[in-house]
Amino acid sequence: MTEQDLSTIDWRLRRFLLLVMTVSFVLTPLSAPEIWWQLSRGRVVISDLSPPGPILTAGNNPAEADWLGGLPFYLAYQVAGFSGLMILKIAAVGLLLYSLLNRYETQLNWRAFFVVTLTLMAANPAWQPTPRLLDCWFLFLTWIMTERWCQEPHWKKKLPVLVLLILWANISPLSLLGIPVVLFVPWLKGVRTESTSIRKQTCLMLLATCLALMVTPRGWFTPFDSFVQLFPGLFYDRVLLSLTIWQPTFQQGATIEVLAFGILTAWMALLLILHSANWLDTVAFLAFAIPGWTNYDCLPPCVIGVSLLVCQCMLTHDVPVQVQKWKLLISPAMGRLLLIIGVFLISWKSASGTLSGHPQRLGWGIDPELDITLLNQTIGPIDYRGTGHCMGIASTGMLCWIKSDRKIQPVRTLRQALLQGLLFEEISLNQELSNGWVFQHPRSDNSWGGWWVRLKKRNCQLLLVPNGDAKTIRALIDSRWQPMSVDASVIPFGWSGELLSSPKIVALLPAKEFLNRQAWTYSLPEASGTPDCFDLWGAFTGLPNPRPSLLQAKTFRAMKLYTAALRVLHPLLQHYHTPAVIQEFHLCQKELGYQEKLETGSASHLRSLAYHTSKSVCVRPLDFSGLVIKEPVEPRKVPDTFQNAIQDYARGDWEAAIKKLSTDDSETLYAKAQILLESGDPQSAALLLQKLIQQHPDNRLAVPSQIMLKSIQ
Repeated sequence: MTEQDLSTIDWRLRRFLLLVMTVSFVLTPLSAPEIWWQLSRGRVVISDLSPPGPILTAGNNPAEADWLGGLPFYLAYQVAGFSGLMILKIAAVGLLLYSLLNRYETQLNWRAFFVVTLTLMAANPAWQPTPRLLDCWFLFLTWIMTERWCQEPHWKKKLPVLVLLILWANISPLSLLGIPVVLFVPWLKGVRTESTSIRKQTCLMLLATCLALMVTPRGWFTPFDSFVQLFPGLFYDRVLLSLTIWQPTFQQGATIEVLAFGILTAWMALLLILHSANWLDTVAFLAFAIPGWTNYDCLPPCVIGVSLLVCQCMLTHDVPVQVQKWKLLISPAMGRLLLIIGVFLISWKSASGTLSGHPQRLGWGIDPELDITLLNQTIGPIDYRGTGHCMGIASTGMLCWIKSDRKIQPVRTLRQALLQGLLFEEISLNQELSNGWVFQHPRSDNSWGGWWVRLKKRNCQLLLVPNGDAKTIRALIDSRWQPMSVDASVIPFGWSGELLSSPKIVALLPAKEFLNRQAWTYSLPEASGTPDCFDLWGAFTGLPNPRPSLLQAKTFRAMKLYTAALRVLHPLLQHYHTPAVIQEFHLCQKELGYQEKLETGSASHLRSLAYHTSKSVCVRPLDFSGLVIKEPVEPRKVPDTFQNAIQDYARGDWEAAIKKLSTDDSETLYAKAQILLESGDPQSAALLLQKLIQQHPDNRLAVPSQIMLKSIQ
């Protein structure tokens, strides 16, 4: 079968493979942290008909240029809830990729498919209902409209471009990318006819573009705001940006978007080396590649720009003879078979959430980490007045959505701080909360830090910390800030002793005691997900998503509810013996062993062996909280039966571990009691602790056994 005979089959095959790839990457739950912030912005635009930034925040924040950015998403949410947002993002992404393929497929065939596939993977962060998705669409449409204007430089063709740029500036923050499109597209080879003289028209068009970008509430500051968001490294320290979404893309590691964007940029660089004789092609490429590599936040629209440049460059240059010779080494049928296998392997890993940089599995609805229900039940009825400090845009959006009366507001978002030159102030406050720096202390730059005074000046009434942020939760748990929930997607902290928060804090104390000492067992979530998030992959495979459980275990450990944390970890160890789960188990054993060392002089055999057993498997570096010592738990020599029991315990098989612990020495009784308590059987654990105290009253483990026995009873 010849290459020409496959044209019809190829046309259908390309669309089928693109559909498979798109579904595996896009048919995932809503997981963008800023989704609630965008919905809150859209609600304010509808209700107040004014820029939402100054209304939603308590700081002296100016009106943002992209004030309509949340409106499309809010309207979709009002029409059909989370399903409306899912339909919107799937339709927007699918139509964008199909339009890109359809535009260049006739001339480029499979090369166009490869470019679109790389675009899908490299721009993966934008495939959520956020302004980044709109940035991608606006850049693509601006490119098309500019090409049409180049072919017929008439004001009727110019007007759609200018209207599009005005909409871009008012809806999405990276509208400055429209300038390189308007500036360079007219000079690309193959875009305009040779008879068209466009130098003067291009200069006028560039001037009109700059004016169009200023038709926003920010006026002539709009291009500068967009420039700051494209190149934040010119205004802020690299170390500071590494703590935000504006960190360099290459610092993300070997994720799917980094690898795909690397292939795209290398492809374009090779085309420039082999074919380009026009320096404008290189400048146009750098205009998209530099911000794409230096700023992860603007990667998706830059991917679209580079992809369009690659396709345009291939349209105007023939494939080198050396490349054509490679096609003779493999038959067309074999090449297509290998391509199908590769696409299905990537799609399978993407659908299962195991692809690096793409942790979301196939699903429908909103990610459990963004579920607002429990947080609303906790802080919704409380009539706070003042400000709330939020550790991230997710908690900021949730606070704005729940407290629609705006009696309590965040001071500013990180993006607002970026544009106002206050990024260090916000990031340093987050770091001080995470590090437990309560009172004023000198920083390395001779300024003064400490969260107590800074939060008091803001009249802060509420702290919102993401579930699973163990470092911050641990730092706050020993302060006046105390949690009002243990299982919300964002943990609210109130000021203990304060009139409004104290009832919730006190009401949570029995629940914490129950979780840590009373009879209950943890079951993994349903494989099909939650009412607001249907897990398609879990329903297909019967395997629940382990991530929410792992985050819950981290929160319990940070709150020093170690037994509760281990109760959550036991089923995870049985079914998901992954490095992340083992690391959390390892940290629990380390901290419990260190507590025992403080109480008795040395850790028990249970903690010592469990610590070293998990340490040999744990491959990730550990983040220690509190006092750090080299070896909090020393390895011990114990009988083989005891060691085998602890190995079963470290794998989550506590029943097998208990059966092997058959002797009545103090270490065995103590280990058996601890495992029974962690398995949800405090009564049996209490009997063993009583037996240990009676038979070994002078043993060093008798004192911690008495303390634990009192807490159980």
